[in-house]
Amino acid sequence: MGQRLTLEDDDVVIREKHGNPSTVYLLGTSATPDQFILRTRDEAVSQALAFAKRQGVRTWFADGDDKFVLLGTFRKEEKKK
Repeated sequence: MGQRLTLEDDDVVIREKHGNPSTVYLLGTSATPDQFILRTRDEAVSQALAFAKRQGVRTWFADGDDKFVLLGTFRKEEKKK
């Protein structure tokens, strides 16, 4: 069985916010307030993956307040023996 990944403070998180008249996507880290507002999901995913790659972290999509879906990882994981 594979190891379970958990959200870390410096990982990039996309949050979906339903507003009037449209939905927007917020980008930030799990430990800081959201820093960017994007108009489309594709744009949010593209930006989040680019940030994560540059910083060597993971990208997650928030599915509610406490559930996250991993979109990509650029973190070098330590191999367990």
